[in-house]
Amino acid sequence: MNRSSPPGSISSPLSRGALRHEVAKRLLAAIYRGQLPANTRLVVQKLAEQFGISATPVREALLELEVVGIVGCSHNRGAVVKPFGPEQLRDIYHVRRILESEAARCACGKIDAELLGQLKRDMLRLTRGGGEPGWSAAAMENDLRFHALIADHCGNPRLRDEIDRYSALVEAVRETVGNERDVQLKGLSEHLAVVSELLANDPESAALQMARHIDSTSKSVSDILFPRGGTS
Repeated sequence: MNRSSPPGSISSPLSRGALRHEVAKRLLAAIYRGQLPANTRLVVQKLAEQFGISATPVREALLELEVVGIVGCSHNRGAVVKPFGPEQLRDIYHVRRILESEAARCACGKIDAELLGQLKRDMLRLTRGGGEPGWSAAAMENDLRFHALIADHCGNPRLRDEIDRYSALVEAVRETVGNERDVQLKGLSEHLAVVSELLANDPESAALQMARHIDSTSKSVSDILFPRGGTS
């Protein structure tokens, strides 16, 4: 897969906030685009110089990526990019489905009805739009708020932390594939289905709707990243 380097690519200037997470996101996006193919060595000092930062956040970012299986680290070779293609993308979303459907089940009955009601009203407003300036950014903010609200109310800090870990992978996917209006509208419809089940206080149905949403997102992303089912 051969893609150009848009803003936010590995070669773009790096902001000074949350450096570790920003480095991880940049490396993930480069891996998703095929700019860092399998078996590429990720040398800490070289990356630090490229980003214009110290080596510490780079090491921390590589450790994050090792934990989620994107890179492998050894004493002899350091960090090396693992193969990434349709199968690995499906694996990421498979784990995300397990985590977030369980979070939806656990969060049922624990989220204030007014918060859910406001989220639903915002979603309905967004589904009637799509052409005005700023719509895509607003839809993305609503998407992040939806997933964070459920994770924050699942009642299990360890589960929430794992969801956060995989959210970094998914956020880099979003930045790589871009925000297509049809995909965002479909996501909003699926989010509404989850929120409706949460408002109905039906944990099993909420979990089922969340699983369907994650599976649908996985297919949409795979179709964009790998239109012919190829690998990077």
